[in-house]
Amino acid sequence: MKILMTGATGLIGKELGKKLIQKGHQIFVISRNQEKAQRTLPFPCQVIEGDLSAGKIENANLAQIEAVFHLAGENIGDGRWTSAKKTRIRNSRVQLTKNLIQSLEQSARLKLVVSASATGYYGDQANTELTEQSDAGGDFLAKVCVDWEKAVLESPGLRSDVRRVVIRTGVVLAPFGGALDKMKPIFQTGLGGALGSGEQWMSWVHLEDLIQIYSLTLDHREMNGVYNAVAPEVCTNREFSQKLAQSLGSRMGPAVPAWVLKIVLGEMAAVVLSSQRASCGKIQKLGFQFQFSGLEEALKNCCQHLTDGDQAFYAEQFVQRPKSEVFPFFSEAKNLQKITPEELHFNVIRSSTAAIEEGTLIDYRLKIHGVPVSWRTRIETWNPPDHFVDTQLKGPYAKWHHTHSFVDMGGGTLMSDLVRYRMPLGCLGRLAAGPFVRKDISKIFAYRQQVVEKIFPSSRS
Repeated sequence: MKILMTGATGLIGKELGKKLIQKGHQIFVISRNQEKAQRTLPFPCQVIEGDLSAGKIENANLAQIEAVFHLAGENIGDGRWTSAKKTRIRNSRVQLTKNLIQSLEQSARLKLVVSASATGYYGDQANTELTEQSDAGGDFLAKVCVDWEKAVLESPGLRSDVRRVVIRTGVVLAPFGGALDKMKPIFQTGLGGALGSGEQWMSWVHLEDLIQIYSLTLDHREMNGVYNAVAPEVCTNREFSQKLAQSLGSRMGPAVPAWVLKIVLGEMAAVVLSSQRASCGKIQKLGFQFQFSGLEEALKNCCQHLTDGDQAFYAEQFVQRPKSEVFPFFSEAKNLQKITPEELHFNVIRSSTAAIEEGTLIDYRLKIHGVPVSWRTRIETWNPPDHFVDTQLKGPYAKWHHTHSFVDMGGGTLMSDLVRYRMPLGCLGRLAAGPFVRKDISKIFAYRQQVVEKIFPSSRS
């Protein structure tokens, strides 16, 4: 199918796009910045440049669209809810959705529109079990969700034969990105605790299950209307905090009083203090089986790279070249210098073998903030053209374990890097230097991405 996506550069959009490509679909993406989208998206697609917040988009490609996944929306957890912020939150969901549907009026082939929503629709409903038929709340976010959903479900701009599905999502748990990215550093230090009373119910879903639910809408033509995308095991905020601390091998810190949250977060505090005990019964009646039905297993999956005080960094990049062309470049030790920022003065000194293989030792020198550093790495795993792993034997870190992976993706290659690292001096080193080191690593991989784009240029348009 020819599928249109909005919000494709977000956490859900990236994973859903990869899933759809793997299923053989052709993806079109609407983005205000074509260059940024091409650089960020980890899957092949055609980018339609346009600003849906400004109005209807005219583009010939829209006439071909058969299904839409509408995921766009201002980040509600980024900054206090000022009047201007609240206007952006509302317009980026309600008005943008109306503009999207107007843009699709020319598509005679359209069969399905799937729109994101949130369990914030229900507001604060204490211990009540919430089904898709439950009443909406009365707070700001609930009212936004009501109008957001109406813009799809009651839109006169869609033909009556177009299926309309709304996915009300709980807190999305993912190994990288999303809500947990902000929680993990705090909980690793032992300072993370319950919010407010901790008795408020939290509805959550693992990212992999959420992507499966979105994908399900393409195959199950009986799907219409609203569906809660939440795991079967609902938990209180206190239970969530306890299990997150356990998953990170840490202890739970003191609770944060509700009044403190209200002072710090303002009106946005309602997002973390509201109690929503949502049910997934409707989606389960379709035969959907959750891969992560319990919180403990979900958090274990999301925190598996952070045991023993480890930190983790993940990056991915799509290139329109087959693995047979991409892997050889990254398997050459001398090419590391090409993809490393010049200010690091990176230099390969020696390699123990002429060609890289399992067990190869590589020595190099570099400067970190002007300080000379010697580094020795060992190739732990060598499996061309799929992946290889290098581990620091000598260098500035207590641990550095880097997995390079290469996966076929729609005629090209999805490259991913997972770095597990540990600062010297344990918790003290992590607290003192951790944020600065992460910033440095991010900068290195951003530079690398730019260089790779030039070596393997993309033709996405």
